Amino acid sequence: MKQKAEIIALDGTERTRPGDADLKQLVEKIHQAGKLAMADIATFQEGVRAEEIGFDLVGTTLAGYTEESKEQTGPAFQLVESLSQTLKIPVICEGHIETPEEVQKAYQSGAYTVVVGSAITRPQLLTKKFVQAAPKNQ
Repeated sequence: MKQKAEIIALDGTERTRPGDADLKQLVEKIHQAGKLAMADIATFQEGVRAEEIGFDLVGTTLAGYTEESKEQTGPAFQLVESLSQTLKIPVICEGHIETPEEVQKAYQSGAYTVVVGSAITRPQLLTKKFVQAAPKNQ
């Protein structure tokens, strides 16, 4: 069975796009194709701008991964809370989620939904944590 994408996610930061593509025009093309557009953002201002441009959802995917957000080291709960209280579009908590408790906190912060990535798709990271927790003389 062939599946079709329903949402197309784009870098919604202030960074330059290949070919200097205009972000608003990209969102319009996504909408013309009958798809939803999700902005992967890192800061509050980028989330607000994404809604103004016409994105249908924002995700905190890039929080902690850009120069403007490098101080963010864990899940962006405060960013989720601020955005969910300000925006009319859904806010997705994505990035740095490692435990069920963090998933609960994301929802308590106002997330529409939560994306768990590396914690389940890269078992070697989980294994490494267990190995590091073991006594070194064993």
